[in-house]
Amino acid sequence: MLRLRPLSFSPLAIGLVLLAGIALPSRAEASAGGIGDLFVTSDASNLTRAYTGTTGNYLGVFAPAVLGNGLLGIHFGATNDRVLVGSFGNGVDEYDANTGAYIKTYNPGGGWQWGALYGPNGNVLIGDMMTNDVREYDSTTGALVGMFTPVAAPSDMRIGPNGNLYICSFGGGFVLEVNATNGNFVSTWSLPPLGQPNDIEFLPNGEILVTSMRTNVVYRYDAAHNLLGWFGDPNWGNPHGIVLSPWTGNILVADGVTGQVAEFDPTTFALLNANFLVPPPGDKIVDVQFKPSAGTVSVQPMEWGTVKQLFR
Repeated sequence: MLRLRPLSFSPLAIGLVLLAGIALPSRAEASAGGIGDLFVTSDASNLTRAYTGTTGNYLGVFAPAVLGNGLLGIHFGATNDRVLVGSFGNGVDEYDANTGAYIKTYNPGGGWQWGALYGPNGNVLIGDMMTNDVREYDSTTGALVGMFTPVAAPSDMRIGPNGNLYICSFGGGFVLEVNATNGNFVSTWSLPPLGQPNDIEFLPNGEILVTSMRTNVVYRYDAAHNLLGWFGDPNWGNPHGIVLSPWTGNILVADGVTGQVAEFDPTTFALLNANFLVPPPGDKIVDVQFKPSAGTVSVQPMEWGTVKQLFR
């Protein structure tokens, strides 16, 4: 019988391999998550975890915090294969979206910086609760470019289907819409009494969805900012991030008290699944985002079949 002997390498052989430029197998594990998977931040464990986008099954840790402390909003770049993660303190960490490798931290001396995203010119826009504004940073050097637009206690934000930037004012109880290129004012509207907006998302039919703490619901608005209604889970205590699934078109909302992502029908707004993440993270979660293919992110409304193709 032929017996195979286990491979072994002498120190000399290993040295020759390295000199020849041949990489030996690495024992380091790759970061979890890929295109179309769901990424979930936690301000309790300081981890960004990855879950299968279609089933919510746990894949592993994408990346731990580096300088940022208390992870909050997460946003992928449209064309640069990078991702930004905001925090309660010590800046906004930037990672390679494919490998999870740390790149740099924006405004590391700053305080509460909930949300950060890449603007139309490629620079980074960061909401800063300490200065009550959104600030622009050079995406290459990380240097401050200047104040982009004033807003009271900004939480998360998103570029809408019309190309404008929508910013949630956690402290002011309103949503501010500005020109995403120059920060010029476009419109604003207030949430119902006690509402504290956290995050915003847009349905293909033109509706605008805003998560709110204290009232613990998701508010629905038409394009003219008229309140259409609200929905939620009666067990919520801190609804934060909201995103549409590229696989089903359903609405996914993260809640910090239940520590779960809830799934809703985008037409009836009925609760379909209160426990999308399997198993649950076991700590407080904040934001949710699907990873797109680089260069495929669009702010224009489209059919779900088209959206699905972009994430494959």
